[in-house]
Amino acid sequence: MLSALSLGATLYMPATRLDLWQVVNGEKYPELRSVVLCLEDAVVEHDVEFAKENLKKLLQHLQQNQRNSQHPQLFIRPRHLEMAEELMQWAEIQLLDGMVLPKFGLSNLNQWHAILSSDLKLMPTLETPDTFDMGAMKELRQALQQQFHPVLVLRIGGNDLLNCLALRRPNDMTLYQTPIGALISNLAGQFLPYGFSLSAPVCEHFSQVKLLQDELYLDIQHGLSGKTIIHPAQIPIVHQAFQVNEIELKQAQDILNHDAQAVFACRGSMLEPATHKHWAERILERAKVFGLKI
Repeated sequence: MLSALSLGATLYMPATRLDLWQVVNGEKYPELRSVVLCLEDAVVEHDVEFAKENLKKLLQHLQQNQRNSQHPQLFIRPRHLEMAEELMQWAEIQLLDGMVLPKFGLSNLNQWHAILSSDLKLMPTLETPDTFDMGAMKELRQALQQQFHPVLVLRIGGNDLLNCLALRRPNDMTLYQTPIGALISNLAGQFLPYGFSLSAPVCEHFSQVKLLQDELYLDIQHGLSGKTIIHPAQIPIVHQAFQVNEIELKQAQDILNHDAQAVFACRGSMLEPATHKHWAERILERAKVFGLKI
């Protein structure tokens, strides 16, 4: 079963690229778990028609050719709601695993709901100014619970949100050292306790390995699932970050043991199944998906 965590590092690629088949077939980046073919910010206006034609050719190729057994989950990000409505008319669109919904919010939720197929896994993106309004986010959460297709994961659009503040993240600072850090904490409190998953924003400084590693540690401590990436070199770094160590795995197994005491000690820490159960379940899922740290 597809889960938010199993998406791992989600690579965003312009739909104009000529190697789409090699990527979605699992040939070019065998470790890649999910890919988003972007027709929005990654495509300049005069290339939009070519991007759509290129995407259609890919989907037609998918119709006629079976993919490798190990291939990434395939999503697209339309430019806007109107383009999504156009793409939903394509018979081949059902070959996708899902769709990223850009600039998603209360103002367009009903319009998205009206055009989307229930077969597609949905990844709405929180990237507009009302994302900073926790009252609006509470209303959005309630609306999603009541009247929307099941959401695979809510994506946090870090750069768009910084742009709302006329900021850009410097290359020596994690996102958590910017105003977006406090926002991520608020979004976690607003969505995670209610069964939603949030994915971590991109770290666009792809040559800064230590920066990405530091940010991933904080992503995980904030309960985020997977991370948007824009360079294939980031794939193994993200997946390694979500691996668990032997101590975490042992503690999680002990917590979930049906014979576990109400409170017990392990390696100098107190473990309490009643309050650590969900953490332990997540550790086991991470171990199953990403394995153990070497």
